[in-house]
Amino acid sequence: MRILVTGATGFVGSVLMPELVARYGASAVSAFVLPGETIPATWRGAGVRTFDGDIADARAVSAAAAAHSHIVHLAGFISYWKGDADRLRTVNEDGVRSVVEASFAAGVERLIHVSSVGAVGFHKSGQPADEATPFNWPDDILYMASKRRGQDIVEEAVRERGLRSVILNPASIMGPGDHNPATPHNELYRRISRGSLFGSFAGGLAIVDVRDLAALILKALEGLGRDGESYLVIGANLSYREVIRRISRACGRRAYPFPIPAPLFTAAGHILERASRGTGRRPLLTAGYGRLSGWAAYYNNTKSRREFDHVYIDAEKTVRDGWAYYRDAFVRP
Repeated sequence: MRILVTGATGFVGSVLMPELVARYGASAVSAFVLPGETIPATWRGAGVRTFDGDIADARAVSAAAAAHSHIVHLAGFISYWKGDADRLRTVNEDGVRSVVEASFAAGVERLIHVSSVGAVGFHKSGQPADEATPFNWPDDILYMASKRRGQDIVEEAVRERGLRSVILNPASIMGPGDHNPATPHNELYRRISRGSLFGSFAGGLAIVDVRDLAALILKALEGLGRDGESYLVIGANLSYREVIRRISRACGRRAYPFPIPAPLFTAAGHILERASRGTGRRPLLTAGYGRLSGWAAYYNNTKSRREFDHVYIDAEKTVRDGWAYYRDAFVRP
Protein backbone atom coordinates (compact mmCIF):
# COMPACT_ATOMS: atom_id res chain seq x y z
CA MET A 1 0.00 0.00 0.00
CA ARG A 2 1.20 3.50 -0.89
CA ILE A 3 -0.86 6.40 0.43
CA LEU A 4 -1.02 10.04 -0.65
CA VAL A 5 -2.58 12.45 1.84
CA THR A 6 -3.79 15.91 0.85
CA GLY A 7 -4.24 18.52 3.56
CA ALA A 8 -1.68 16.71 5.68
CA THR A 9 -0.50 19.85 7.47
CA GLY A 10 -3.86 20.59 9.09
CA PHE A 11 -5.35 19.45 12.38
CA VAL A 12 -6.50 16.05 11.13
CA GLY A 13 -3.34 15.50 9.11
CA SER A 14 -1.11 16.22 12.08
CA VAL A 15 -2.85 13.42 13.98
CA LEU A 16 -3.30 11.00 11.08
CA MET A 17 0.17 11.15 9.53
CA PRO A 18 2.08 9.68 12.52
CA GLU A 19 -0.48 6.86 12.64
CA LEU A 20 0.06 6.10 8.96
CA VAL A 21 3.84 6.14 9.35
CA ALA A 22 3.67 3.85 12.38
CA ARG A 23 1.42 1.38 10.57
CA TYR A 24 2.82 1.38 7.03
CA GLY A 25 6.27 2.96 7.26
CA ALA A 26 7.43 6.37 6.05
CA SER A 27 8.27 5.06 2.59
CA ALA A 28 4.60 4.16 2.04
CA VAL A 29 3.22 7.59 2.96
CA SER A 30 3.35 10.83 0.96
CA ALA A 31 1.84 14.27 1.50
CA PHE A 32 0.57 16.86 -0.97
CA VAL A 33 1.18 20.31 0.53
CA LEU A 34 1.08 23.94 -0.49
CA PRO A 35 4.49 25.40 -1.36
CA GLY A 36 6.10 26.85 1.74
CA GLU A 37 3.64 25.26 4.17
CA THR A 38 5.00 24.48 7.62
CA ILE A 39 5.13 20.76 8.34
CA PRO A 40 3.62 19.92 11.75
CA ALA A 41 6.02 18.73 14.42
CA THR A 42 4.12 15.43 14.67
CA TRP A 43 5.50 14.20 11.35
CA ARG A 44 8.28 16.64 10.51
CA GLY A 45 11.47 14.65 10.03
CA ALA A 46 9.60 11.34 9.76
CA GLY A 47 10.94 10.71 6.27
CA VAL A 48 7.62 11.28 4.51
CA ARG A 49 7.92 12.44 0.91
CA THR A 50 6.14 15.70 0.17
CA PHE A 51 4.80 17.03 -3.12
CA ASP A 52 4.31 20.78 -3.47
CA GLY A 53 1.36 22.16 -5.37
CA ASP A 54 -2.12 23.67 -5.34
CA ILE A 55 -4.99 21.24 -4.86
CA ALA A 56 -6.88 22.80 -7.79
CA ASP A 57 -3.91 22.21 -10.12
CA ALA A 58 -4.99 18.95 -11.73
CA ARG A 59 -1.61 18.34 -13.32
CA ALA A 60 0.26 18.75 -10.02
CA VAL A 61 -2.15 16.48 -8.16
CA SER A 62 -1.94 13.80 -10.85
CA ALA A 63 1.86 13.90 -10.78
CA ALA A 64 1.81 13.45 -7.01
CA ALA A 65 -0.76 10.64 -7.14
CA ALA A 66 1.23 8.51 -9.59
CA ALA A 67 2.35 5.18 -8.11
CA HIS A 68 0.05 5.51 -5.08
CA SER A 69 -2.59 2.89 -4.37
CA HIS A 70 -4.71 4.99 -2.02
CA ILE A 71 -5.52 8.68 -1.58
CA VAL A 72 -6.83 10.34 1.57
CA HIS A 73 -8.31 13.69 0.61
CA LEU A 74 -8.32 15.98 3.65
CA ALA A 75 -7.65 19.33 1.98
CA GLY A 76 -10.47 21.82 2.35
CA PHE A 77 -11.28 25.42 3.12
CA ILE A 78 -13.78 26.71 5.69
CA SER A 79 -15.34 30.16 5.46
CA TYR A 80 -18.84 31.61 5.75
CA TRP A 81 -17.96 34.93 4.09
CA LYS A 82 -19.19 35.72 0.58
CA GLY A 83 -15.84 37.33 -0.16
CA ASP A 84 -14.29 33.86 -0.03
CA ALA A 85 -16.68 32.40 -2.62
CA ASP A 86 -13.98 31.95 -5.26
CA ARG A 87 -11.59 30.22 -2.87
CA LEU A 88 -14.34 27.95 -1.55
CA ARG A 89 -15.13 26.90 -5.10
CA THR A 90 -11.47 26.45 -6.01
CA VAL A 91 -10.54 24.31 -3.01
CA ASN A 92 -13.75 22.46 -2.15
CA GLU A 93 -14.98 21.82 -5.69
CA ASP A 94 -12.13 22.17 -8.21
CA GLY A 95 -9.76 20.54 -5.71
CA VAL A 96 -12.03 17.52 -5.39
CA ARG A 97 -12.27 17.26 -9.17
CA SER A 98 -8.45 17.28 -9.37
CA VAL A 99 -8.22 14.47 -6.82
CA VAL A 100 -10.88 12.39 -8.57
CA GLU A 101 -9.16 12.71 -11.95
CA ALA A 102 -5.80 11.93 -10.34
CA SER A 103 -7.34 8.82 -8.80
CA PHE A 104 -8.39 7.56 -12.22
CA ALA A 105 -5.05 8.44 -13.80
CA ALA A 106 -3.10 6.61 -11.08
CA GLY A 107 -5.50 3.68 -10.92
CA VAL A 108 -5.88 4.02 -7.16
CA GLU A 109 -7.59 1.19 -5.33
CA ARG A 110 -9.55 3.51 -3.06
CA LEU A 111 -10.09 7.23 -2.46
CA ILE A 112 -11.08 8.22 1.06
CA HIS A 113 -12.87 11.53 0.61
CA VAL A 114 -13.20 13.46 3.87
CA SER A 115 -16.17 15.75 3.41
CA SER A 116 -18.26 17.35 6.18
CA VAL A 117 -21.61 17.12 7.93
CA GLY A 118 -22.20 20.38 6.08
CA ALA A 119 -22.69 18.34 2.90
CA VAL A 120 -25.66 16.56 4.49
CA GLY A 121 -29.08 18.01 5.25
CA PHE A 122 -30.25 18.83 8.77
CA HIS A 123 -33.34 19.46 10.90
CA LYS A 124 -33.64 22.82 12.65
CA SER A 125 -35.68 21.12 15.38
CA GLY A 126 -32.70 19.19 16.71
CA GLN A 127 -33.86 15.84 15.37
CA PRO A 128 -30.66 14.03 14.31
CA ALA A 129 -30.26 13.82 10.55
CA ASP A 130 -28.78 10.79 8.82
CA GLU A 131 -26.93 10.17 5.57
CA ALA A 132 -30.20 10.11 3.60
CA THR A 133 -31.41 13.52 4.80
CA PRO A 134 -31.68 15.75 1.70
CA PHE A 135 -29.30 18.70 1.53
CA ASN A 136 -31.20 21.80 2.64
CA TRP A 137 -28.67 24.35 3.87
CA PRO A 138 -29.49 27.89 2.69
CA ASP A 139 -27.72 29.02 -0.48
CA ASP A 140 -25.95 31.90 1.26
CA ILE A 141 -24.11 29.55 3.63
CA LEU A 142 -21.46 29.03 1.00
CA TYR A 143 -19.22 26.59 2.85
CA MET A 144 -21.95 23.95 3.06
CA ALA A 145 -22.88 24.45 -0.60
CA SER A 146 -19.27 24.02 -1.71
CA LYS A 147 -18.83 20.83 0.34
CA ARG A 148 -22.06 19.42 -1.10
CA ARG A 149 -20.94 20.10 -4.66
CA GLY A 150 -17.55 18.56 -3.92
CA GLN A 151 -19.19 15.43 -2.57
CA ASP A 152 -21.46 15.33 -5.62
CA ILE A 153 -18.34 15.17 -7.82
CA VAL A 154 -17.13 12.08 -5.95
CA GLU A 155 -20.52 10.38 -5.94
CA GLU A 156 -20.98 11.00 -9.67
CA ALA A 157 -17.54 9.50 -10.38
CA VAL A 158 -18.47 6.41 -8.34
CA ARG A 159 -21.84 6.04 -10.02
CA GLU A 160 -20.90 6.76 -13.62
CA ARG A 161 -17.20 5.91 -13.89
CA GLY A 162 -16.61 3.21 -11.30
CA LEU A 163 -14.45 5.17 -8.87
CA ARG A 164 -13.78 3.24 -5.68
CA SER A 165 -14.32 5.73 -2.90
CA VAL A 166 -15.65 5.96 0.64
CA ILE A 167 -16.94 9.31 1.89
CA LEU A 168 -16.59 10.37 5.53
CA ASN A 169 -18.67 13.29 6.83
CA PRO A 170 -17.13 14.44 10.11
CA ALA A 171 -18.79 16.80 12.56
CA SER A 172 -16.97 19.77 14.09
CA ILE A 173 -13.57 18.32 14.97
CA MET A 174 -12.20 18.70 18.50
CA GLY A 175 -9.64 16.99 20.69
CA PRO A 176 -5.86 17.17 21.17
CA GLY A 177 -3.38 18.23 18.51
CA ASP A 178 -4.88 21.40 16.99
CA HIS A 179 -1.66 23.34 16.45
CA ASN A 180 -3.39 26.49 15.16
CA PRO A 181 -4.23 28.70 18.18
CA ALA A 182 -6.74 30.73 16.16
CA THR A 183 -9.24 27.96 15.37
CA PRO A 184 -12.73 28.37 16.89
CA HIS A 185 -12.27 25.61 19.45
CA ASN A 186 -8.88 26.87 20.56
CA GLU A 187 -10.35 30.35 20.80
CA LEU A 188 -12.98 28.95 23.16
CA TYR A 189 -10.25 27.38 25.29
CA ARG A 190 -8.40 30.70 25.36
CA ARG A 191 -11.37 32.82 26.34
CA ILE A 192 -12.85 30.42 28.87
CA SER A 193 -9.48 29.80 30.54
CA ARG A 194 -9.12 33.57 30.94
CA GLY A 195 -12.63 33.97 32.30
CA SER A 196 -13.59 36.27 29.44
CA LEU A 197 -16.46 34.38 27.78
CA PHE A 198 -19.94 35.75 28.27
CA GLY A 199 -22.88 34.39 26.32
CA SER A 200 -23.38 31.53 23.89
CA PHE A 201 -25.01 30.66 20.62
CA ALA A 202 -28.55 29.42 21.25
CA GLY A 203 -28.38 26.30 19.08
CA GLY A 204 -26.28 23.18 19.03
CA LEU A 205 -23.83 21.20 16.94
CA ALA A 206 -22.33 17.77 16.44
CA ILE A 207 -18.72 17.23 17.44
CA VAL A 208 -16.22 14.43 16.94
CA ASP A 209 -12.81 13.64 18.36
CA VAL A 210 -9.99 14.01 15.84
CA ARG A 211 -8.71 10.60 16.95
CA ASP A 212 -12.03 9.02 15.96
CA LEU A 213 -11.82 10.51 12.48
CA ALA A 214 -8.23 9.30 12.11
CA ALA A 215 -9.30 5.82 13.24
CA LEU A 216 -12.11 5.65 10.67
CA ILE A 217 -9.75 6.78 7.91
CA LEU A 218 -7.38 3.96 8.86
CA LYS A 219 -10.26 1.48 8.82
CA ALA A 220 -11.37 2.74 5.40
CA LEU A 221 -7.83 2.22 4.10
CA GLU A 222 -8.04 -1.37 5.32
CA GLY A 223 -11.25 -1.92 3.38
CA LEU A 224 -14.07 -1.15 5.79
CA GLY A 225 -16.97 0.90 4.49
CA ARG A 226 -18.72 0.42 1.17
CA ASP A 227 -17.63 2.16 -2.01
CA GLY A 228 -19.99 4.94 -2.95
CA GLU A 229 -21.42 5.24 0.55
CA SER A 230 -21.14 8.22 2.88
CA TYR A 231 -20.74 7.92 6.65
CA LEU A 232 -21.51 10.53 9.28
CA VAL A 233 -18.60 10.66 11.73
CA ILE A 234 -20.21 11.92 14.93
CA GLY A 235 -19.05 11.67 18.53
CA ALA A 236 -21.81 13.64 20.27
CA ASN A 237 -24.60 16.14 19.71
CA LEU A 238 -24.36 19.03 22.17
CA SER A 239 -25.83 22.47 22.64
CA TYR A 240 -23.29 25.26 22.34
CA ARG A 241 -23.96 26.00 26.00
CA GLU A 242 -23.07 22.43 26.96
CA VAL A 243 -19.81 22.61 24.99
CA ILE A 244 -18.91 25.76 26.93
CA ARG A 245 -19.84 24.16 30.25
CA ARG A 246 -17.63 21.15 29.54
CA ILE A 247 -14.69 23.31 28.54
CA SER A 248 -15.26 25.38 31.67
CA ARG A 249 -15.05 22.25 33.83
CA ALA A 250 -11.89 21.11 32.04
CA CYS A 251 -10.25 24.51 32.50
CA GLY A 252 -11.40 24.94 36.07
CA ARG A 253 -12.74 28.39 35.24
CA ARG A 254 -16.25 29.75 35.34
CA ALA A 255 -18.07 30.69 32.14
CA TYR A 256 -21.40 32.40 31.57
CA PRO A 257 -23.07 30.64 28.62
CA PHE A 258 -26.42 32.41 28.60
CA PRO A 259 -28.04 31.97 25.16
CA ILE A 260 -28.01 34.96 22.83
CA PRO A 261 -30.86 34.91 20.27
CA ALA A 262 -29.83 34.14 16.71
CA PRO A 263 -31.50 37.30 15.29
CA LEU A 264 -29.01 39.43 17.22
CA PHE A 265 -26.07 37.54 15.72
CA THR A 266 -27.71 37.72 12.29
CA ALA A 267 -28.12 41.49 12.52
CA ALA A 268 -24.53 41.86 13.71
CA GLY A 269 -23.41 39.67 10.81
CA HIS A 270 -25.14 41.93 8.28
CA ILE A 271 -23.38 44.97 9.74
CA LEU A 272 -19.97 43.30 9.79
CA GLU A 273 -20.38 42.01 6.23
CA ARG A 274 -21.21 45.50 4.97
CA ALA A 275 -18.12 46.83 6.72
CA SER A 276 -16.00 44.09 5.14
CA ARG A 277 -16.86 45.34 1.66
CA GLY A 278 -14.87 48.45 2.41
CA THR A 279 -11.99 46.79 4.24
CA GLY A 280 -11.72 43.62 2.15
CA ARG A 281 -11.13 41.69 5.37
CA ARG A 282 -13.04 38.63 6.50
CA PRO A 283 -15.67 39.63 9.12
CA LEU A 284 -15.71 38.08 12.56
CA LEU A 285 -19.29 36.96 11.95
CA THR A 286 -21.54 36.63 8.90
CA ALA A 287 -25.31 36.88 8.69
CA GLY A 288 -25.49 33.27 7.51
CA TYR A 289 -23.57 32.02 10.50
CA GLY A 290 -25.73 34.21 12.72
CA ARG A 291 -28.80 32.30 11.56
CA LEU A 292 -26.99 28.98 11.89
CA SER A 293 -26.13 29.81 15.53
CA GLY A 294 -29.74 29.27 16.55
CA TRP A 295 -30.20 25.87 14.93
CA ALA A 296 -29.54 22.53 16.61
CA ALA A 297 -27.85 20.75 13.70
CA TYR A 298 -27.50 17.24 15.09
CA TYR A 299 -26.56 14.00 13.30
CA ASN A 300 -26.92 10.23 13.72
CA ASN A 301 -23.78 8.06 13.81
CA THR A 302 -25.48 4.63 13.67
CA LYS A 303 -24.23 3.77 10.19
CA SER A 304 -20.56 4.53 10.88
CA ARG A 305 -20.65 2.76 14.25
CA ARG A 306 -22.12 -0.35 12.69
CA GLU A 307 -20.17 -0.62 9.44
CA PHE A 308 -16.81 0.46 10.87
CA ASP A 309 -17.29 -1.45 14.14
CA HIS A 310 -16.36 1.73 15.96
CA VAL A 311 -16.90 3.03 19.48
CA TYR A 312 -16.60 6.81 19.64
CA ILE A 313 -14.57 8.58 22.31
CA ASP A 314 -16.70 10.19 25.02
CA ALA A 315 -17.16 13.93 24.49
CA GLU A 316 -16.01 14.70 28.02
CA LYS A 317 -12.64 13.09 27.28
CA THR A 318 -12.44 14.89 23.94
CA VAL A 319 -12.88 18.27 25.61
CA ARG A 320 -10.57 17.43 28.51
CA ASP A 321 -7.76 16.16 26.28
CA GLY A 322 -8.20 19.10 23.91
CA TRP A 323 -7.79 21.51 26.81
CA ALA A 324 -4.71 19.67 28.09
CA TYR A 325 -3.09 20.00 24.66
CA TYR A 326 -4.02 23.68 24.36
CA ARG A 327 -2.73 24.45 27.86
CA ASP A 328 0.61 22.76 27.25
CA ALA A 329 1.05 24.24 23.77
CA PHE A 330 -0.20 27.80 24.17
CA VAL A 331 -0.64 28.82 27.82
CA ARG A 332 2.39 30.32 29.48
CA PRO A 333 3.20 28.88 32.93
